[in-house]
Amino acid sequence: MKNWFLTYPNMSRLILAAFLIAAALIGSGFIHIPFVPVGMVLVILVTWLMLRSEGRDLSVLGFDLKGRHLVLIPVGLLLGITSYLLSFYVGALVRGDHIRVSQTIDGTMLLKEFWRVLPTAVVQDFIIVGYCYVKFIQLTNKLIATVAFGLFFIYLHDVWGSNIANDLFYASGLFVGYLMFSTALLRSGSIWLVIGLHWGNNFANSNLFTFTHTPTSWLSLSGQQHNPTVWQVIGLFIALNIGVVSVIAITKLIWRPQN
Repeated sequence: MKNWFLTYPNMSRLILAAFLIAAALIGSGFIHIPFVPVGMVLVILVTWLMLRSEGRDLSVLGFDLKGRHLVLIPVGLLLGITSYLLSFYVGALVRGDHIRVSQTIDGTMLLKEFWRVLPTAVVQDFIIVGYCYVKFIQLTNKLIATVAFGLFFIYLHDVWGSNIANDLFYASGLFVGYLMFSTALLRSGSIWLVIGLHWGNNFANSNLFTFTHTPTSWLSLSGQQHNPTVWQVIGLFIALNIGVVSVIAITKLIWRPQN
């Protein structure tokens, strides 16, 4: 076993990290500490331990307290929320729906939901663009690693149901979303930007801009459900991805490629 680790260091570390992260997520289900997102803490701890075993630390992922990295959290949040709002608005235009502005919002629930979304986003981000992603790039290249982890990101969401057309539609959106996250890490050099984007996007689509009215909705839709035409399907595909593609373009304009 020791010889295998010496002969294939990157592959062995990748497999070990994947095993430890899976164990951390399973184990977190048996550990209950009030107000502590145990799964998030354990996944970050596993990442730190794997990096420490190489004489490095979490700064490899830009996960530190440097001002230039911390500022990426609100930047990512703003971009994540705005990108979903753009897709929401274009989708409403394509479907012919009316956008309703909520007159009252449950501020307490909105604040709770804002923080509730964060741990899940962090866990997923450390899985899809964390230590294993970096190791896989070292084993292959950025293109192969990004495609492989993009497909894994789709797998994490369990999109496959009874309607294959809808499933493929949703899966394509997830893959483009992953391209946004991987581009954010590779260009900015910090996972903080990825966390901000993921946090903002998830918070927006589940709480701020919704298809039906909820106590936390800022905007919601009203309109009669109908089968879309071919042109509407094309328009909805554009709407699904326009916000994310815009963020990818902005990211590439602001940050140069990292070595």
